[in-house]
Amino acid sequence: MSGVALIETQEGEIRLDIVSKVLAHVENTLEEMVAENIRICEIPAPSYQEKERAEYIARRFREEGLKDVRVDEVYNVYGRIAGAGGKTAMLAGHSDTVFPLGTDVTVRREGDILRAPGVRDNSTGVAALVTFARVVRELDLTPPGDVILVATSCEEGLGDLRGMKAAMAELKDEVDYVIGVDGSLGGLVHEGICSRRLKVTATTGGGHSWGNFGVPSAIHALGSMIHGISGIKLPEEPRTSYNVGVISGGTSINTIAGRAEMLIDMRSVDATALAALEAEVREIIDREKANHQVEVAIEVVGDRPGGSIPADHPLVQMVRGVMEAVGLEVESRASSTDANIPLSIGIPAVCIGITDGVGAHRMDEYLYIAPMAKGMAQLFGVVYGLADLS
Repeated sequence: MSGVALIETQEGEIRLDIVSKVLAHVENTLEEMVAENIRICEIPAPSYQEKERAEYIARRFREEGLKDVRVDEVYNVYGRIAGAGGKTAMLAGHSDTVFPLGTDVTVRREGDILRAPGVRDNSTGVAALVTFARVVRELDLTPPGDVILVATSCEEGLGDLRGMKAAMAELKDEVDYVIGVDGSLGGLVHEGICSRRLKVTATTGGGHSWGNFGVPSAIHALGSMIHGISGIKLPEEPRTSYNVGVISGGTSINTIAGRAEMLIDMRSVDATALAALEAEVREIIDREKANHQVEVAIEVVGDRPGGSIPADHPLVQMVRGVMEAVGLEVESRASSTDANIPLSIGIPAVCIGITDGVGAHRMDEYLYIAPMAKGMAQLFGVVYGLADLS
């Protein structure tokens, strides 16, 4: 059954009624969601440093009437809405950002635009969780099944999906579906990109650039490793990538580097291809270690499992149908999101966005306000649409 056909069932008509009701209500109360988005964004929350933002989110969850609200040891925030006895859904939006403490996260409003680092990715996702709870309360709604809201920590960068890993370790036997709230409106992620991230540290004796010329250099060794990695030929399918994103080390321009390190990011939509890439990268590192006579330590600093559900999976079809029913152009794509973790253990999951914006992970990031209402209507349509799935 296609997503559109699913929309046309009796249950689907009920869902569209909910969508229409929510859309009108959020449009009438949109300034409340905008204010929530701003408040969340202006609380700094780099990965591993989400405590202050988590405490705020927990307070808002309680104010909106959620049950069992708590913050766990990794700064995940949980809250529950009791449903009518159907399947249990987790709505998850990550609370961390890529921006370090000290970044100016003051939000500037210019008409229909909000500007600030992290203003959409993922302040909007967290604001959507709070808004979901508010709308349920204000419209006196009962979802078809329990809804567990989780503002997850450490989704970004070297956070390595720590928050979602903890949440799923605890709730995997209870949750039937996971809906990630992240990304652009119209985006539909049902394929999780797996990744491995390595920290490679080279050490040697070093010395003076003139007096000790010829002594092994940690930086030169890394340079040869990077050159070798850049020559790796990757298949067009399955899509796979590598990147040396950070290098550091050395003492001065006239000192042979005694220590240097680099961070390598490797990704693929296929775990076997990723393992083959990592093996080749490690072989290059071992070869250049010997050629340059340096010591090398390799630390795995990121390990994101992947997983997917097919495009014809009932969850994907239902979500696509809801998105099309509210007038969205749907773009299916693979990505690395909180949905990776449930997908990797066999729990159906997708990730969808709430509004449009530009510049994620950049200082000039901004979002558009008006689409938020449609994004929230979509989210309710998806949650109520779960009642149609067997």
